[in-house]
Amino acid sequence: MKKINLIVIASLMVAALNSCKKSTPDVSTPAPPTPVVIVPVVPSVGTLFVAPSPGNLSTVEHIKESEDYVVEVKKSGETTYTKVFVYKTDNYFKVNPFNIAARPQAAASFANFSFSGTSVDVRITSNSAVNSATIRPLNFGVNFQRTANVITFTLDVPRKLSIEFNNRNNPLFLFADAPDVPNTSATYYYGPGVHNIGRKKAISSGQSVYIAAGAVVEGSFSIAYGAQNVKIGGRGVVSNGEWEFPPSLGYSDMQNQSTIRNQGSNNTIIEGIIIANSTGWTLQMESYDGTITNAQYKNLKIINWNISTDGIWFDGINTIVDDCFIFNNDDILTTHQSTNCKISNMVVWGGTYGNLFMQSSYKSSDGIVYENINMIGKDGGKSLIEVQTGTGAKISINNVTFKNMRIEEHLKTATNFPKKFLFIVPQSQDMNNWIFENVTIDDKNPDEGDIYGTANSLINGITFRNLKMGGAKVMSLTEANMDINGFVSNVRFE
Repeated sequence: MKKINLIVIASLMVAALNSCKKSTPDVSTPAPPTPVVIVPVVPSVGTLFVAPSPGNLSTVEHIKESEDYVVEVKKSGETTYTKVFVYKTDNYFKVNPFNIAARPQAAASFANFSFSGTSVDVRITSNSAVNSATIRPLNFGVNFQRTANVITFTLDVPRKLSIEFNNRNNPLFLFADAPDVPNTSATYYYGPGVHNIGRKKAISSGQSVYIAAGAVVEGSFSIAYGAQNVKIGGRGVVSNGEWEFPPSLGYSDMQNQSTIRNQGSNNTIIEGIIIANSTGWTLQMESYDGTITNAQYKNLKIINWNISTDGIWFDGINTIVDDCFIFNNDDILTTHQSTNCKISNMVVWGGTYGNLFMQSSYKSSDGIVYENINMIGKDGGKSLIEVQTGTGAKISINNVTFKNMRIEEHLKTATNFPKKFLFIVPQSQDMNNWIFENVTIDDKNPDEGDIYGTANSLINGITFRNLKMGGAKVMSLTEANMDINGFVSNVRFE
């Protein structure tokens, strides 16, 4: 009996198993539905930040919304452009005691935005007819397409560009920044809109100023003597167009006109802002007594018309100037005393006055490096590298290096200034170990340099390593159109 039951149970189990097997469908059996493939939506990568409009600029002297250009940006791969606010400053230069000529440009427009983690497509429309376009620095190799009065191009990294349609009379400066983190808890925070703070806003130790993108601040700042750990930053604009150039050039008059003044401070950081229309010196960082230490001036953009609008004084010990754009009408960069200072990754366009490097005769300097410098123009006037003053105490200027530098244009358009590459005629300054390495000068003037020492100003050790002028490497003073005298020794070309 048990044997029969086991056989029956086994038979039932086999039948059950067979019934669970899927049969092959015939033509009358519907096929299973096609599975739905769910494609995840990948969010757009990277960051693109376009600042808000500053609003009504009618009360701001010499700055308005530009009617000359339309700037639009988008992340690469997206379809919709976002319009960027474009500012314009007119050339309001006035006659001055030195009778220095105005810059030839009628105006300049400028715009800024920030991005990271993505490439961005830029579209610029000129509101005038366009026959040609140039994007500088040429070294950056920004390729663009032009259709009539519109150009488009792509940026993979932040850049500071001068975009010039037809000629150089009305440039558009485009500042494509890396994003920053707004410091809304700063001691003085200025959000989008117009703020008039007056002259010489006092800043003390430990205080901070943040000027947000879309803000226009009319006024200037005075950092207290000996202040520690001051920071001024942001992506907004500081303008001094309301105040006219002083009637005299006395020192007290000039220092009162500075946009940012700093004496004897430690750990000062000025970063990111745009400074337009300085009345006088832009960053007046005084260290006649050698007391400024560890200052950093980074990612600044300076656009000035007046005479005596020195760009940055890099006085001090361990000063860093990096990634700045300077368009002004006096010394681009100057020092009165510097030790272990580095100036790097600069885009500069000199005016009819001023130099790329100027050493004045206050204290000795040692260990100055200029590296990765793109000089996109010099509108007549003075020489690029100059040492000539010095009637006081004997000083020295040693171990100065200019490396990886391109001068796109320094046409000799003025008769009242030497307009050379080098004009080194010190009066009471010894100079030792100056190096010019990988310097390219696109054009070449008949007279490019005077290197003249004196019995009280001996010059020893000037090396030109891979110096190119007018498209060719030069290997002698004669080929470089330079002269020296008997107080100069050890000049080498490599």
